[in-house]
Amino acid sequence: MRWLIHGTLTPAVTEAVIRHGHSVRSPADVGLTDESPLIDILKTAHAKQLDLMTNSPDLIETQFVAGKRFDRSIVYLQLAGGDVEQDDAIDRLFARYKRLSPEMLYTVTETRVKVRQLPTKRREASE
Repeated sequence: MRWLIHGTLTPAVTEAVIRHGHSVRSPADVGLTDESPLIDILKTAHAKQLDLMTNSPDLIETQFVAGKRFDRSIVYLQLAGGDVEQDDAIDRLFARYKRLSPEMLYTVTETRVKVRQLPTKRREASE
């Protein structure tokens, strides 16, 4: 899988994702900045066929409010802590789910991984 890493995640997340055999992109790699609107982050990830990994509750809320179809998976790391906790969260995610499904939100907390369907509203004809 190819991941767009977003938010204030530690470098341990990138290292763990790579260790599990995936590739990563930063927002800068795909033409985004820290000031980019959240909807642009979602649109760019969708357009470039990147799965999204974030710890931003605002980004998750934007996805659900916008209701746009996102054909890839989103991983939301909803936990406090630094390198060790975030690294462990990635290991726990990929130990439980060898293959992540498109159009799903995987929320990783300190103790579990929850899965939820992303909005599936079809794109408007004008998009």
